[in-house]
Order: sequence, then structure tokens, then C-alpha cells
Amino acid sequence: MVEPNGKGDAIKDLTSELNDSQNREVSCTKPVRGKSEVIKLTEEAMDESDDEEEVNSAKKKADDKLVRQLLSGAQDVKENEGNIQNKPKTTEEIEEEEFMRELANKPLSYFSNMKELPDAIAKKYYKEISRRWKESEKRIKETEELLMDIKYEDKSLEEDRLEILGELLDKASQSFEICDEHEHRRLPIGHRIVLETRLLTVFNNAVDIINKIVGEFDKLKDDQVGVNDERDQLRYEIRYCDAVFTEVHERFLKSYLEMPW
Repeated sequence: MVEPNGKGDAIKDLTSELNDSQNREVSCTKPVRGKSEVIKLTEEAMDESDDEEEVNSAKKKADDKLVRQLLSGAQDVKENEGNIQNKPKTTEEIEEEEFMRELANKPLSYFSNMKELPDAIAKKYYKEISRRWKESEKRIKETEELLMDIKYEDKSLEEDRLEILGELLDKASQSFEICDEHEHRRLPIGHRIVLETRLLTVFNNAVDIINKIVGEFDKLKDDQVGVNDERDQLRYEIRYCDAVFTEVHERFLKSYLEMPW
């Protein structure tokens, strides 16, 4: 038989254990502070990640579409170019090409009497004059290289000869400056053809003289008299260039002002 005091102690122990158990249960069911916030932040981060993936995916699709469009456009351009190249030439185009080939073989003097040509006709001939300016421009560099390739000693006859040849080339090249100066003035195309033909003629004649002398450069080696004669000839050519340039410049202005010449 259990003593009363012992029974009371047992009940007390059971009650205490029950309370501890209840306290533990309450502690387990109590929400942890901050947990919901962490879950919420995690969900927001996942949503942002999903949004970023959607944006990147949309951007990639747009980029792919743009690339396809560019490739398609390039292919269309290539096909169009091929179609243009394969397109048969019209009768007018064939006739114009033959006409330009014939003009290319004409001497410059052929264009010196076209002053009164109507613009509608003269503009066809002026295409050839424009082409000849480009060809003449190449001759400047070629002639400069010829002069630079010649070897000479300081204060020699050869040095003097090369100096005067260089002066003639510089003077003749002013033809381009005069042409450029009047390029944008409005005047009859026939007038322009005649005046630019004069400039081209002066330039090319001077270059021909230089090339001829360079080709026979050694003929006057140590020949002081021959060198003096050559210098006089080149001085004359330089003065002639100046005279033609003055005349052509005045006539450009007269044509622009509708004055006769």
C-alpha cells in the first residue's frame, strides 16, 4: 500500500511532466520569427528569375528574327544584283557603249570645235572628257616616279635638268586647279568641253615632253650647250602654260557671265 505522501509526490511528478509536454507542444506549434519573410523573399527571387528568363528569351527571339531578316535582305539584294547583271542590255545601252568606245580613241583635238553643241548632245561627249581627266591624273604620279628614279650628283648638270623638269610638271598640273575652280559654275556644256580640252592638251603635251627627255636623259651627259638649249625649251613651255591658263580662265568667266569669246 502506497503512502499518502508518496502518492502525492507521484501525482505531482505526473502533473509536472504533463505541463512540460504541453509546453513543448506549444513551443513546436509557435511560428518561428522571420521564416515567413524568408519564404516570401525566396518566392520573389524565383519570380524575378522567371521574369528575367522570359525577358532574355524574348530578346533572343527578337535577335534571331532580326538576323533572319538581315540574312533574307542580303540574299534578296544579291539575287537582285544577279538579276541586274544577267539582264540583257537594251539597244540604247549597247549603242552608247559603242559610242563611248569610239570617243575613247579620238584625239583631244576632236573635241576642240564643240562649243556650240546643244547641252542635250554635248553632255554625251563630256562623259569622255571627264574620263580623260581621271586618266591624266594618273600620269602625274607616274611622271613624278620617273623623275625620282634618276640618279644624280649634287650641283651637277643632271640636277639642274631635273629641277626644271619638275617645274614644268608642277606648272602643267595647274590645269587641274583651274578646272576645279570653275567646276561648279553654270555655263554651256559645249563651252566647258572646249575649255577643258585646252587644259587637258596643255597638261598632256607637257608630260609627253618630260617623258621624252627622261627617256633620252643620258644623251646630254656633260653637254653644257645641249643642256642650255633644253632649259630654254622647257622655260618656253612653262610660259606657254601660263598664257593658256590665263586665256582659259578668262573664257570660263565670260561663259559664266554670258559674254562672247
